[in-house]
Amino acid sequence: MHCTCHVLSSAALPLARRLRDALAATPWRGPAGETLSECRLSAPRRFAPEDCRPFAGVMDAARQAAGFPQIFVGAAGIAVRAVAPLLGHKSTDAPVLVVSPDGHFVISLLAGHWGGGNSLCRHVAALLGAVPVITTATDCGERPALDLFLQTAGLRILDWDQLPPAQACWLEGRPLPLWDPCGAVADGEGGAFLRQEDLPEQEGPALCVHWQRLPARQGRLRVALPALVLGLGCRKGVPAPLVATAVEGLLLRYGLEPQALAALATVAEKAREPALQELARRLGLPLLTFEAAELAGVTTPHPSMAAGERFGCAPFSVCEAASLLAARQMGATGTATPDANRAWPARPDGLGNAPPAGAGNGSRTDGTDAPAARLLVEKTRVAGQLTLAVALSTKGSWRDDD
Repeated sequence: MHCTCHVLSSAALPLARRLRDALAATPWRGPAGETLSECRLSAPRRFAPEDCRPFAGVMDAARQAAGFPQIFVGAAGIAVRAVAPLLGHKSTDAPVLVVSPDGHFVISLLAGHWGGGNSLCRHVAALLGAVPVITTATDCGERPALDLFLQTAGLRILDWDQLPPAQACWLEGRPLPLWDPCGAVADGEGGAFLRQEDLPEQEGPALCVHWQRLPARQGRLRVALPALVLGLGCRKGVPAPLVATAVEGLLLRYGLEPQALAALATVAEKAREPALQELARRLGLPLLTFEAAELAGVTTPHPSMAAGERFGCAPFSVCEAASLLAARQMGATGTATPDANRAWPARPDGLGNAPPAGAGNGSRTDGTDAPAARLLVEKTRVAGQLTLAVALSTKGSWRDDD
């Protein structure tokens, strides 16, 4: 991943070059695990040297750099006006920093929590020997921001409009009702949460965490637990619209939250299938692949004779086995990480509240005990061109509450 440093005066060029070289030597690690080591310089056309991209106006420069972190070396007011037309939502905006021309201060201007702006601000300040200026209330107090707390836990906020009242409850030290049957959220400091046995229906803010689709309601802050893996098997050249529609329908039918998907999985031969690559890109998920022989070592409810004959293995189900192996991998090593080189991610939304059905345990024929995953949705065929299955990972302390 890269950032763009806009140098607003010729006197600031040495400082910007020093930052560029320092980031290359000491990269910043972003909130999703992405690495930022490349700093591209831009400057007004009237004085831009060869190592800077020239621009006629700073607003055009900001627009061309949109989607990735931006650093302005100059006045904060100029930066505010330059990025204002680009702002969408705190869940998708990339960080924006301002460095004073004398290099004494680094200001976190935008996307401080979810985008990692405050972390990047501290990192840049350390590289320059400057003072980080961070104004978010939670960073000035004793308790971290609720959205940052959830992000650190690997969770995904669905209802950003419900975050403020929950955040206020959190900051004021009042116990926040928490429904978390999977045990994904650790107890906060000082009794931060009031755990609930049932999905909260009372008035007021409440935090609800699960991989199922949950009904939206005022005060309910829904958070997705990325514990699901979608396994896919397909014919060569399967149409991308068919795959996208089938996946959307499957998740809706079984009451699974789209943002609870952590990865897609298939056999290695299908790694370059355009429809699967397009689905991974659209969802912002990694496409994990496994060799056929490894998939054949997993006992699944619906093994395919055709798949076994094609790859010279015992009969196996591509979608079921791939989803189980990927879910086990998550359980052993942590949640799969998206491509770190892509732009700041868009966030797909999901609706619905139907509870999913469970099936299968995915035991291995080699006798290995693998309690870290189970099938939620067995092999589902679509138009004779696609098969789908969904597995649940019970990573770390997550409990399988179904």
